[in-house]
Amino acid sequence: MKIQQTVACAVLFTVETEQPVYNSEFGGDVVMGCKFQPKLSDPSDYLKVTWHWTGSNSIRDVYRMDNRSEDAFQHPDYRGRVRLLTEELTEGWAKLQISRLRINDSGTYKCSVWTDKGADYKTITLSVVAPYKAGTKRIEKTAEGDEVLLSCQSEGYPKSSVMWQDGQLRNIDPSTTVVSTPDQLFKVTSVIRVQSSDKNNYTCSFTKDGYSATFHIPDEMPIAPVQNNAPIVVLSIGVIMFVIMVVAVLMYRRQKGSNTPSTRNLLINGRGRSVPPADCQQINKENEEEITIFNEGCTEENLGAFLKGHYSDFSFNTDSRHHWDNFNVEELPQRLQNNKGQPVNLQALLPEAGETLFLEASPGSGKTTVAHILISSWTEGPAHALAHILDLSALQLLFYVDCNKVKDDLFQEIKTQLSLTEKISTEDDLRTVFTRSSGVLLLLDGYREGNQFFDESLKRFLSERGGCRVLVTACPGHCLTLKDTVGTGRVLELQTQTAKY
Repeated sequence: MKIQQTVACAVLFTVETEQPVYNSEFGGDVVMGCKFQPKLSDPSDYLKVTWHWTGSNSIRDVYRMDNRSEDAFQHPDYRGRVRLLTEELTEGWAKLQISRLRINDSGTYKCSVWTDKGADYKTITLSVVAPYKAGTKRIEKTAEGDEVLLSCQSEGYPKSSVMWQDGQLRNIDPSTTVVSTPDQLFKVTSVIRVQSSDKNNYTCSFTKDGYSATFHIPDEMPIAPVQNNAPIVVLSIGVIMFVIMVVAVLMYRRQKGSNTPSTRNLLINGRGRSVPPADCQQINKENEEEITIFNEGCTEENLGAFLKGHYSDFSFNTDSRHHWDNFNVEELPQRLQNNKGQPVNLQALLPEAGETLFLEASPGSGKTTVAHILISSWTEGPAHALAHILDLSALQLLFYVDCNKVKDDLFQEIKTQLSLTEKISTEDDLRTVFTRSSGVLLLLDGYREGNQFFDESLKRFLSERGGCRVLVTACPGHCLTLKDTVGTGRVLELQTQTAKY
């Protein structure tokens, strides 16, 4: 007699990858997926998803979700750049999106899924590259004069060699150097030396991604400027006439016994040597005219005087100042906290040399009021009502930027908002003022990411700012990319005020 048995087989829970390898570009986005089966029978069923980056000696927590609750514990390299596509979970997909890809995002990722039916995992490989899409070429004459240096430069990843050929497709051995950038890219510079009298074409080609540039010699040779002494003669005569006029003005004022008042009109020489401010300016106020002469090195001292004069024009009326005094003394010790919730004093608002400090608070909490207090404290110095608890004497210069008004890049906004267009002629001059001293504070008030020109120029500045101090006031979540750029930085929090005025 045969006995027929029915065996019920449980469905095996599995996780499979959408594809085992993903190739993506630096700065772009990628979505990596793993599919779990069986799918959830009910959206409220238990579900846990984790993504880890695994290396030979370390593991990074990229993302965690336990029963639809996201875990805040995450490696700082991924903070603000990853998210799980939760709308795909009901279809059995655990898809992870990584934005603003970096070179060190490359590696092996482990996707793990737990449900009431079981648990499983799979690994996925991500490769992030940076194609050599663009570059610069340069022609430079040598000291000997009969040769020129041709150079090609581009950035990318991984490392690329450079091949040079002339117009007859003959190979030329270059001198190539490679340096790493802060973004972990390779900056490749390749140079050859050729005769300036030879008529030929020379092409450099980056073996990775095919970027190339061609030089046409001698057609692209730089033309030496024709000597013309006439402008020099005219300029010399002008300088002599100006000096005579100034001397005459000084003699006239000395005879009248008049005192030299302060002024905010600046004519900057800008060579950077230190000279006492009293030697920097002489003024003629006949017929309401002002003439200001700056000798070498007066830039920093007089720029500070100009900025203080500019900030003195702020409409800080008596009621506002009374509100500030109450705001600082009575509220700030309780409202100003570090990111651990511990109270800090007002002096904590001054960043250290070379530091970027963030002050975060919800809208209407008084971030701008705090910024204006810092401005008035620096402007008035020891005479300020809060000088006993806020010492800004370490600052020679304070540059305030209202980020709600920005339309251009960082340095253009500084020149425009602070009326420096006529005072500092080039961006390089202003950049030098920022980078050469730790006594400079850049105060960005109400910063919010989204203006490409401003954001990119700020990122470039922070990578080269030297000892300049930076204070950023913002609402929470408004500067995630900026925090990534500076490595998060120190964060202070301004709690919502309890009193009303």
